[in-house]
Amino acid sequence: MTVMYALLALSLGIAVGLVVIVVEELRWEARNRLPRCTTCGQLHNRHAAHR
Repeated sequence: MTVMYALLALSLGIAVGLVVIVVEELRWEARNRLPRCTTCGQLHNRHAAHR
């Protein structure tokens, strides 16, 4: 039974590690994505000069 508990703990640790990697990847993509402008609707940097 202790072997099963050890395997369960190992699989839970791996699952948590994968979740952390996926969440960090999503946060990195969201941080580096160009935002959609509320004035013109195009994708460009914040505080862009509009003419």
